[in-house]
Amino acid sequence: MKPIDITCEDGMVIKGDHFPAQADKQKHKVVIINSATAVSRGLYMNYARYLAANGFEVITYDYRGIADSRPDKLRGFHASFTAWGQLDFTAVLAYAKTRLPDHKILIMGHSIGGTIVGMSEKCSIISGIINIGAQTSYYKDWDKDRYRLYFLWHILFPAVTQVYGYFPGKKLGLLEDIPKGIIAQWNARKKDPNMVHQMENEGNQLFFDRFQGKLLTLAIEDDVIGTEKAIQRVYELFTSASTAIKHISPDAIGAKKIGHFGFFSRRFKHSLWEQTADWYEKV
Repeated sequence: MKPIDITCEDGMVIKGDHFPAQADKQKHKVVIINSATAVSRGLYMNYARYLAANGFEVITYDYRGIADSRPDKLRGFHASFTAWGQLDFTAVLAYAKTRLPDHKILIMGHSIGGTIVGMSEKCSIISGIINIGAQTSYYKDWDKDRYRLYFLWHILFPAVTQVYGYFPGKKLGLLEDIPKGIIAQWNARKKDPNMVHQMENEGNQLFFDRFQGKLLTLAIEDDVIGTEKAIQRVYELFTSASTAIKHISPDAIGAKKIGHFGFFSRRFKHSLWEQTADWYEKV
């Protein structure tokens, strides 16, 4: 693993890691892992090492304002989901294309990490995407945990953010600290079930239709955030892609639960991880 710096178009430098492929298994493919909101790239380290050991180059990174890509002071720092897609992810794509020009580019999009793919005008250079729990943060798509999640994201988080100028997730034991702009954009998602309509009305351009590769969406049965309704919204935005949905229940792989984050646990190395590596190899 090698730490890397990636410079975005606006001059912002974000931090990442490059996991070189095992030489005797080299696939000439690079997998970029797009993180969930408020999650450090460290969550994906074991999965990245697994892919690298199986011949894939792997790049993980932290979005601006998150973990190692945050400034010393988050109060007053500007960040948004759109900046993560338009600037950060676009810069990572360019980094991969420049340094590994003969490699196919593949994506692992976790939660918002799958959604921001279509916010980059460079998504057309991607050959394949696996999305897990990729959704548009619309609360009515959540099922049994709807009220708890609504309280967190639309009441507690905005209120605490108003006081601190950012959301102090680490202090509260709720993942990473989060910039104010991310909380504001997430909170605004309650107003309109149509993310595209909302974002375009705000002056943002989206590029989901430019991706013409293969998309595999994993529907985790017990994911209370990436529910069937939620992931369907993102899945349907990739209108030019070759798409497929695979439903996964914990029982089918001998697990008690998977949830929104569980896929990246090493206990799924010989089941879910192996299945995704096989899919990437065939793209």
